[in-house]
Amino acid sequence: MTIQLAAAAALVALADFLFYDRRLGISLALFLAALALISACLNPLRAEAARRWHAAILIAAGLLPIVEDINWLSVTIALLATAASARMLTEARPPSWAEQLRSALRLPLSGPFRLFSDFARASRYGRRRQVKSGVLAGLLGWAVPLLLCAVFAALFVSANPLLERWLNAIDIRAILGQLLSGRSLFWAAILCLIWPLVRMRSLRRRKRGDSKPSAKATSGDPLDLLGDLTIKRSLVLFNGLFAIQTAMDLAYLWGGASLPEGLSHASYAHRGAYPLVVTALLAAAFVLLAMRPSGAGARSPLVKLLVLAWVGQNILLMLSALLRLKLYVDAYSLTELRMAAFVWMLLVAGGLVLILIQILSQRPIGWLVSANAVMLALMLYGYSFVDTAVVIANYNIRHSYEMRGTGQRIDFAYLWALGPGIIPAIDRYAPRIAAVGNAPSQVKWGWSQGKVASYRDGLAGRHRAAQIDWRAWSFRDWRLSRYLASVPQAPFKAILPSPSGTPEEK
Repeated sequence: MTIQLAAAAALVALADFLFYDRRLGISLALFLAALALISACLNPLRAEAARRWHAAILIAAGLLPIVEDINWLSVTIALLATAASARMLTEARPPSWAEQLRSALRLPLSGPFRLFSDFARASRYGRRRQVKSGVLAGLLGWAVPLLLCAVFAALFVSANPLLERWLNAIDIRAILGQLLSGRSLFWAAILCLIWPLVRMRSLRRRKRGDSKPSAKATSGDPLDLLGDLTIKRSLVLFNGLFAIQTAMDLAYLWGGASLPEGLSHASYAHRGAYPLVVTALLAAAFVLLAMRPSGAGARSPLVKLLVLAWVGQNILLMLSALLRLKLYVDAYSLTELRMAAFVWMLLVAGGLVLILIQILSQRPIGWLVSANAVMLALMLYGYSFVDTAVVIANYNIRHSYEMRGTGQRIDFAYLWALGPGIIPAIDRYAPRIAAVGNAPSQVKWGWSQGKVASYRDGLAGRHRAAQIDWRAWSFRDWRLSRYLASVPQAPFKAILPSPSGTPEEK
């Protein structure tokens, strides 16, 4: 355990060098690669050669998104890939994807408990072998007494005003500020996060007897309350209800029928997009309940037919939800949350299609769960490479009132908040906006003369300043740096419209 403590201390020092008071970038990929290497060196490698190659490929693929760009999705993928690859190397039997996911999700939360547990186990082992455990045993031996002493001291201070006065004369905040500084808390947090990978524990095999359901568990199944007749009636009502909604969507969304006065298509689309997602999820849960191996769907052809019809209607509803969201975006522009909603709706629609395939091919529920997990992983992995800022900027400017004469005006305040990645889109479309002439400049731009160019150059300067530190490097930022090297300043300053409608000279 001494070697593992030394390796953990080295990783904490590396994290301090790479992360503390620094902007994340390629530094995170370097740290995770070092963590994976140390985990592989310090823990027993029980995997065969093929799985070792699979683990290497997994960690390499998991680090690619954070090399491309640092965002919450790419960081999540990289962390999960690092934990899963370490688990693959240390297990004698190939763990299932569900075990991999549960283990990876538990690792960040288990760090403090595992750290204390391993220290305590090492201390007990040293006492059993009658070996002095040195500083580690001393710290553990004082931990509980000091904790209880602090509790009693707090009680005494609350009961004794003289002790309270003495303690008030001591600047406790200054002392605690030294002991609990931001840097020391950062070290402790990093140690807790990396310890489960530095000292891996093997997944416990479930005993054969544990897989058999107990008599108590099988004696009263609550699912038996949903009999065949109940499920049939429910499906008939659900299909009728969903048919009404589907018919309305076909008429108003797909057919273009006119809505009542005072209700726009954008409002109609916005009101129904997200509730339909919840509806589809609840429907999927009911379908899984009805089509379970011992359920009504396995016994009645009518129930199976009703379920297939209902799943088909839910797929149509999800397509309608996608169209609703598109109409809403056309009317009120694109945002990061609305892009995420598109992805989420595609995932739900894909899940419904997989349910349809599972029912028709009579595959087990385990296949459906695994297929959905693979679809989710592939979708999120691909989305982690999408530069959402560029997509949003290009879409909003291209579909703006300034460019087309219809739609929303460009919300430059929101575009600036997306970061320097929008600079190429601003450079590409600004000259065309100035040439369209849909409105006077102040109405069209919503900004004073030259302000757009000034903000554009300010974002470029912020990007260059961030790239001075090599630790903040990412492939996406490198591509933007190459663009800014060829276009260092706003190329459209000479044609920005002035308040009188004439171009502004540089």
